[in-house]
Order: sequence, then C-alpha cells, then structure tokens
Amino acid sequence: MTTNDAPATVEPAAPEAPRGRRGFVAGGHYIPYVMILPAAAALVAVMGYPLFELFDLSFQNVNRYAVLVNPSLAEYLGFEGYTKVLSDGQFWEVVLRSFLFTVELVTLSMVLGMLFALLLNRVSTWVKITVVTVLMFVWAIPALVTGTVFRWIFASTGGIADYVLHLVTGSESVKHYDWFADPTVGLYVVGAAVIVWGALPFLVLGLNAALTQVPKELVEAARLDGANALQTFRHVTVPVIKPFLTLSASLSFIWDFQVFAQIYALRNTSPEPEYWTIGTYLYQKGVVSSHYSSSAVISIAMILLMLAVLVFYIRQVVKIGAQD
Repeated sequence: MTTNDAPATVEPAAPEAPRGRRGFVAGGHYIPYVMILPAAAALVAVMGYPLFELFDLSFQNVNRYAVLVNPSLAEYLGFEGYTKVLSDGQFWEVVLRSFLFTVELVTLSMVLGMLFALLLNRVSTWVKITVVTVLMFVWAIPALVTGTVFRWIFASTGGIADYVLHLVTGSESVKHYDWFADPTVGLYVVGAAVIVWGALPFLVLGLNAALTQVPKELVEAARLDGANALQTFRHVTVPVIKPFLTLSASLSFIWDFQVFAQIYALRNTSPEPEYWTIGTYLYQKGVVSSHYSSSAVISIAMILLMLAVLVFYIRQVVKIGAQD
C-alpha cells in the first residue's frame, strides 16, 4: 500500500529566551530573611544595649557605694575584674557544683520523664486526662512557691517527709531528721527533687507527644522479628524520637544550669555557700554584696559557659530542619 503523504518532520523546539534575573520579591529566595528581619531587629534592640552595658560594667570598679555616694570612685580597671573572679577558688567550686548538679537534674528529669510518658501511653483515656491536668497544674505553680512548699515538706519539725519515713521504718531517729544539715543531701536530694518536680510536666507531655509519632507498624514488625520490649524501645522508639530527646535534653541543661528561685526559696532566701550554684552565686555577689562589676564578670562567664550548649542546640535544630 502506497501513499503520497510525505513523512511528517518534527521541527526542533525553539530555544527558550534567557530568563532575566529574578527580582528580590519575585525570586522568593530572600523572603524568609525579610520576614525574620523585624524579629531580629527587635531582639537586637532589646538585648543589645543591656549586653553592651554588662560588658562595659565588667571593666569598671562599681559597687553600691560608688553608685549612691561617691560616683567618682567608679573607674575603669581593664581586665583586673576578670583576673580577680577567675583566680577565685570559690568561683570554680561553684562552677563545678553547678555542672554536677545540672548533670544530675538532666539525667533524672529525662529518665523519669520518659518512664512517665511510657506509662501514660498504657493507661485509659480518663486516667490520662487526669494526669495531664495535674501536670499542667504543677507546671503553672511558680518556682518560688514550689521551693517554699518543699521546704515545709522536708522541715525537721513537722515535715511530712520525716513523718512518712517514721511510719515506714518505725525508727525514731528519722522523726526529726534535718535534711539541710548536710549540704550534699540538701542540694543533691531535696534541691534536685524540687527542680525535677517542676521540670517533669514539660518533659512528660513532650515525650508523650513524641511517642505518638512512632509508627505502630515498626513496633509490630520488631516484635514479630523476636525483639523484646527493651530491644524494641532501643532500636525502634529511640531513633524515631531522638530529635525531641536531643532538644529537650539541651533545653533542660540550659534551664537547670542557671536555676535560682527553687534554691533561693528552699533555703528561706539565705542559701549557704555550700548551696550556691552559679545562679545563687551571681545573686549573692550582685545583689547581696553589691559587687556590681564582679557580678557582671560572673554573668559574662556564665554566658560563655552556656555558649557550647547553645551551639550544640542550634546545630541540632538546623540538622532536624534539614532532615524535614
């Protein structure tokens, strides 16, 4: 069969005209930066001036007398204030105590928070609602009030903790036990109990929400492969909720390292030197002793000590954002 029709030829597509350079708004690449600019400007305006004054104060010799009575005594001393603070053995003792105390708090908070979150997933709906309501109530109580209540609970006279121990053990020696006589017990037991109590609501609710994101199919597949509950938690649950675990641990470290109100209330507004963490130490130097320049140096040292944790936290946030 023949035809006089010539085979169709495909003409090459005309090359696209070169696109002009996209504009600032049309391109869209810089819009996020424009949107965040007001917030960044407000943050710089609010924090910039106080930080400048803090650094300026750290190079001076300023106390209450120099401010109120004889301002001419205030003079610039250069790095003498830094040398004085950094060569003080008490400062490094407080830093070490703060670090150890913070590690204890973060560890206890994360472990207990995870245990309560796992239990919360296994209870009925009405029990879960009741527990969440109680946690929100605990979270709403100011830290000063919590510290005061725990001071009453662990009081050596009429304290509930001593009475319960007496009922459990039957020993008369614990009936009037002074929890604060030994600073190690007072800080690392009672103080830790106060702070962990206030930290649990955020961690329990957050971890419980993170656990709901674990696919049930993965858990069932792990069980079918013979994994027990601990192996399933370690190899399935933890990798899924790892972003929240990392962020919550970093935030807990930042919050707990600078804790002040709970210890301040727990020791009836007069914490002994053995109870000083970096927050209470800063208060004693800056407010009680009125050594304003020394407190400025301590504040800057505190900021620098937290930068490592902040850098780690920001890196994790960026990494999680890139994965999403």
